[in-house]
Amino acid sequence: MKLNTTKVLLSALAALLFASSANAQQPGTNIALGRSVTYNAAPNYYAATMDRTATGQLTDGKYVSRLSADGIDHQSFWTQNGTVGWQYVNPVFITVDLGSAQSISGVSFSTAGGRAGVSWPIFIYVATSDDNKTWHGAGNLVEISRKNGAPPAEGYGTFHYVTHDLKTHGRYVNFAIANAPYIFTDEVEVYAGEKQWMNEPLTGETFSSLDGIKTLALESVSVMGARRRMAKDAAAVRAAVEEHLSAGLKSTFLAQLAQQEKTIDDFSKLPNDFKTILPLSETDRNIFAVYGQLLAAQGLKPLTVWKQHRYAWLPLLAKPVTDEKPQLHFSMLKNQFRSDALFLTNASASPQTVNLKLANAPQNAQPDWLKVDSVAWTDTYQADAVADALIPVDATNGVYSITVPAGMTRKVWFTVDSSKVPAGVTKSTFQVTSNDLNMQVPVDFDISSIAMKKPRISLGMWDYTNGNGMYGITPQNRKAAIALMRSHYVDSPWASGAALPMPGAAAFDAHNNLIGKLNFTNLDQWIARWPGAKHYFVFPNVGSSFAGTEMNTPAFAARVGSWAKALSAHMKELGLQPQQLGILLVDEPRKDAQDAIIAAWAKAINATAPQLTLFEDPVWARPDQTKIQDAITEIDILSPQLPIYYKAGKPVKDYYANLREQGKELWFYSCTGPIRTYDPQTYFRYQAWHTFALGGKGQGFWSFADTGNTASSFNEYAAGGVNFAPAFLDQTSAYDSVHWDAVREGMEDYEELAMLQDAINASKNETLKMQAQQVLNDAVQTIVGTWKDESDLYSWSAQKYDPPLGDAQLAKVRAMLEKLER
Repeated sequence: MKLNTTKVLLSALAALLFASSANAQQPGTNIALGRSVTYNAAPNYYAATMDRTATGQLTDGKYVSRLSADGIDHQSFWTQNGTVGWQYVNPVFITVDLGSAQSISGVSFSTAGGRAGVSWPIFIYVATSDDNKTWHGAGNLVEISRKNGAPPAEGYGTFHYVTHDLKTHGRYVNFAIANAPYIFTDEVEVYAGEKQWMNEPLTGETFSSLDGIKTLALESVSVMGARRRMAKDAAAVRAAVEEHLSAGLKSTFLAQLAQQEKTIDDFSKLPNDFKTILPLSETDRNIFAVYGQLLAAQGLKPLTVWKQHRYAWLPLLAKPVTDEKPQLHFSMLKNQFRSDALFLTNASASPQTVNLKLANAPQNAQPDWLKVDSVAWTDTYQADAVADALIPVDATNGVYSITVPAGMTRKVWFTVDSSKVPAGVTKSTFQVTSNDLNMQVPVDFDISSIAMKKPRISLGMWDYTNGNGMYGITPQNRKAAIALMRSHYVDSPWASGAALPMPGAAAFDAHNNLIGKLNFTNLDQWIARWPGAKHYFVFPNVGSSFAGTEMNTPAFAARVGSWAKALSAHMKELGLQPQQLGILLVDEPRKDAQDAIIAAWAKAINATAPQLTLFEDPVWARPDQTKIQDAITEIDILSPQLPIYYKAGKPVKDYYANLREQGKELWFYSCTGPIRTYDPQTYFRYQAWHTFALGGKGQGFWSFADTGNTASSFNEYAAGGVNFAPAFLDQTSAYDSVHWDAVREGMEDYEELAMLQDAINASKNETLKMQAQQVLNDAVQTIVGTWKDESDLYSWSAQKYDPPLGDAQLAKVRAMLEKLER
């Protein structure tokens, strides 16, 4: 395959995309019916209920039930019998054997998406072959089928990608589907064409193997994603124009949009540093400019400064909310970071530069006490654009200059470091100016005299910053990534197993004692990158053998014990405590065989080096009912996933509470995605409140480093998997985000809750103690009580939760803390 022909291929697809529906071929017979199907990877979605051994599952003519008797879809497509699903396989190849070479006029692919992190495919490449070796491309079904309809722009739905405009032939038909993290289908169809086509040459791209199609799919998804974004933007602006404008202006604006849509498919070659920062291109910029004109036609001034809660969902095509006075308010303890936001909407056809200058700043504030960020819009793999990435804005002579593209809303994120501001109340103003605006925005700084110490709750992010890094961590961005983590209270870094020396059989004598010293170079280098950490966690991913011995033998226990003693002794040599070294033996155990390994290793380590800390994150639905309880009771830190913990109910809650009373430390963590589309408070900030309520001492999130197998968080289109990284990483840098700041706020919230509990315990005023305890209990229960066991629990755009709720409850806690500390 010649990769430089990709542009030609994409141009051909563009021509098909906008072809007249009048030229569409009539549907032919489904010649795939009853034919065998093969996959490049076995279906692996754990909730699927289909017979995974059935080779005709997708060609049996049976579609899953869409609606119940009441006409409402009560069950997701991917949980129903007959659906085939993949998780973290990208791309998926589905090959249909028609039995003999046949002419083909079209194909269809049935799927669903729009909730629970399931997005619509970017790329469904169709190719044919006579020998299952050499393949001839027929095009990207996602684009070819668009004239026959598109999946719902918002919300859940099922959809058939279908075309009857092909003119090809072959015995084998391959569907190459690129999507992350899930791919689902219940049926594929292939439609018969005219017999004379069998004698006509195939004109599509030729591939010597399916590997060539895989390369094309992975290289094309960014282009396809960008086109999808621009097409979605144009459709959304068109819908707004149709709804809000009279006929005269409507026709003018629709003509402008139509002109821009013609240029979408000129977007066929991307720069090496392509980022999904909106607007994506000149075409996209012009589409948003139409929306700017629409806002102006609705009576908006060229620039509107407005306010909503900093964590409230902001739609890409926003219209200012003017019922709340634009102002900023910072109420905080000493030694905290807290943020607030303003919103700038450009209702014009041209970009605007907005200048902000603070007047009457707090006296004697130290340098860098205030940080200002312009929040960049980035698109996601799921085509849900989010205002999340924090791009620092440096002041020039005290002026912060921010660009607002035409028709767009810019969120401006302000963060105060109260360790650099004297206690007290200061009334300030931001002077906001542009070509068409000059206004004052009030700013209140209320800094308490009560100082917060470093949060006592621990935070680990499975960052894997040892060696050259893993996932999105590189030697070039590692220093910045560590600094960004430490600024948000990460005190328990993670390393891969490469950080620990794992000796072979030759390292032990006949009595199973270590001979000589282990090589701790990798461990020492990593620890040196994290001076002063509370824990140093390592995931060696151990198995059933060690150094030439098998578990459940005396030699195994002796050698593991000797190794563990050497680790413990080395921590002391570094001037650290042995318990600071934590070991995750097996990640997310859910099988008896895994528990057997954990128990064998844990017993051997605890028998000889009990000072070391053993960490486990079991994902058993009922850990209280597992066969090998030693895999839990021999562990020092137990960290269940928060959703699994809640779903299990009272028996598991009581089980972990009992273990905590026995001296086990309880942590909680979350590991779902794609987090970029998650509500920052529900997923990130509030987990610390849950941890406090449940007596936990630490928390974690998978993972600071996991960018979804893409080189940059700024281009999720290229992701081969789901993005979990809350901050934005690229090859050389690390950028803060709204989501990552929500983690920091949660850490500080926990400490304020704990400080109030300390003050209650220390108070001798029984009446005040009772009042304060009630305030604390009510605040925690209010936040914890928002939990719902739903598939779209974390959806940011769904706006299921009151954004100011966390601040309101924390204000009550802080007021009572102030009262007790007087």
